[in-house]
Amino acid sequence: MILVRQTFQAKYGRGDELVALFKELHQRADFPHRDTARILTDATGRFFTVVTEYEAESLGEWETTFAQLMSHPEMGPWFGRMMEDRKSTRLNSSHGYISYAVFCL
Repeated sequence: MILVRQTFQAKYGRGDELVALFKELHQRADFPHRDTARILTDATGRFFTVVTEYEAESLGEWETTFAQLMSHPEMGPWFGRMMEDRKSTRLNSSHGYISYAVFCL
């Protein structure tokens, strides 16, 4: 079992919109890992941080299901709306002794 954490820095004042978009995505019946999906935000501060967490059996499983999700035709417009609200993204994954992070602007 691994925990996949995606950390998004929303543009100034756009954290609520980003949370709403992820809630919309998680409501989809075909959303993978929806039983273990969590959306977290910072309670104070100026960083407008939104974190999504998912549990998966392996990194390979997560990559496969994420690729399948992103291949749905309606994901293009959703992703475009998400990009309007976000400033940067970081992906963290941990499993046992292995942990890695990828940072994207």
